[in-house]
Amino acid sequence: MTSKGKLFVSLQMLGVSPKMDTFSYRKVLQKIVYLLQKSGMDFDFSYSWYLHGPYSPDLTRTLYEMGESSRRSTDKPNDLEIARINKLKSFLGEDIHSSDKLELLVSIDYLRTRARIVGASDDEVLATLKRAKPYFSEGEIHEFWKKSIELGKLFNR
Repeated sequence: MTSKGKLFVSLQMLGVSPKMDTFSYRKVLQKIVYLLQKSGMDFDFSYSWYLHGPYSPDLTRTLYEMGESSRRSTDKPNDLEIARINKLKSFLGEDIHSSDKLELLVSIDYLRTRARIVGASDDEVLATLKRAKPYFSEGEIHEFWKKSIELGKLFNR
């Protein structure tokens, strides 16, 4: 079970709050928590492919349930987790507030991870991505493909 307190503090350290008032912000939160997990944080959310990339219904429920009790929790990130959070914050920079850029980065990472499991090629991943997300340009896809590779190196995946 994921600690809501640790999740709340992690989001706070990244400069985001668990507010669920707009679709765009809910998408940002989904993608940031995905990236926190990829960095090694022990949140236990499972993701599946949906319209805007990887999505976790359990995370959505948890974020809606988070309230004042999360702010007072004594379950905080440890030193290693704090270092991971800071690395992720530095890596994302201003992109941390862009639901579209986060969607593209996380979608690429998710598809590349799945492709490694089933033995699919990068070309197959690109074709799938372009079919699923035709609104992203070749340049954006290329830029965030490289960023996805950097993300893997950053967290030794």
